[in-house]
Amino acid sequence: MPFTLSWRTWIALAVVGVVASILAVRISSNLIPAASPVPVVVIDPGHGGPDPGAIGSNGLYEKNINLSIALILATLLRQKQLTVYLTRSGDQAPSPPPFQTLRDLRHRVLLSRRWRATVFVSIHTNSEPTRTVQGPIVYYRSNSDASLSLAANISRELSQLNGRVTLPRPIRQLVLTEAGVPAINVEVGFLTHPLDQSRLVNSTYQTQIAQAISLGILQYFHGDP
Repeated sequence: MPFTLSWRTWIALAVVGVVASILAVRISSNLIPAASPVPVVVIDPGHGGPDPGAIGSNGLYEKNINLSIALILATLLRQKQLTVYLTRSGDQAPSPPPFQTLRDLRHRVLLSRRWRATVFVSIHTNSEPTRTVQGPIVYYRSNSDASLSLAANISRELSQLNGRVTLPRPIRQLVLTEAGVPAINVEVGFLTHPLDQSRLVNSTYQTQIAQAISLGILQYFHGDP
């Protein structure tokens, strides 16, 4: 005798199918995005929220300089049709509260991996006790030729802006080491140097810094040495 289903069973199966479809949509919205056909730049404005970073002699917070330049950089790269994410877009720590430095750093890396970054670019502002050192410095992930190439392109553009050549420097920083992709830290200047401090609060100079970083990133993607 052939096996048949009652009308009640058919209705039950239909309901189950609808529920499964809804759950599938909800789950898929939380999955890691598919690999982008264009490069993905993750910009990481250092510090934020309860963590001000370096503080200038006039009370200027590093976290604010980092964010201002990062937002300009994101706009410039998006205008070139690149996919851009920022680990923070306002004055807050990327990680959920309560704030803890190491957890916050690891959360920035987690975001970068979730967004399938092609490159990871952290933006910071420097400080040092003698108050004599000035100018941008680009650090890159140690033992990574691709990171060095990215840093070299950006350093070259920054040197044209500042009239001095500062070679990129290798460093072992958690966010760079664990990013899993070419990763750099652009220290845009020294809050402890009077000239740098006066420049870094200037919106025109911030735009020039962001333009130099943007050009370096684009040159890297175009295969320039």
